[in-house]
Amino acid sequence: MIIVADSAPLIFLAKINQLDLLSGLFDAEILVPVAVRDEILGPGVPPDEERLLTGFLSGCQVVPLRKPTGFAQALSYADNCILTLAVKELANSVLSDDRLLRKTAVIEGIQVIGTIGILIRATKASLLTTKKALELLTELVEEHNFRISTRVYEIARNAVDQDHPNGAEQSGEGSHYATTASPSTP
Repeated sequence: MIIVADSAPLIFLAKINQLDLLSGLFDAEILVPVAVRDEILGPGVPPDEERLLTGFLSGCQVVPLRKPTGFAQALSYADNCILTLAVKELANSVLSDDRLLRKTAVIEGIQVIGTIGILIRATKASLLTTKKALELLTELVEEHNFRISTRVYEIARNAVDQDHPNGAEQSGEGSHYATTASPSTP
């Protein structure tokens, strides 16, 4: 399995100290374009976050691209690099929170998953308790400027609570399934 990662999910997972969820959920090679690496390790990154991201990137394949395909004018250089790499490497999924990048990936036939989808899947795989996933979702929104609509926030909360409507703690190891999200997954 191959996943091509965008910067936002990696940054937000680092902010909540949950980058390890990716290896817990996916038995995958994670590809990161150099342009994405440069975004996440740019100036102003807090030292603890930088340490987590640098450590995570050491387990990824950071890939230089000379001339990415221009999929859409509204996409950034890094977004076009992500899509070019995903198409070139026949990636199973793109990890992104960017709406236009996600829509373009779906048009290209690539599945997508974002930060919220990772939290939901981690809960369903018993890597996070329902309570912890809800706390992390709230922390993302309230402390880290994770911008989502109230509607999406409620959908995400309900998805985390779906199998555990009372917010009960989950127990057991659970399966660490390695599937990607459908294009409509948060």
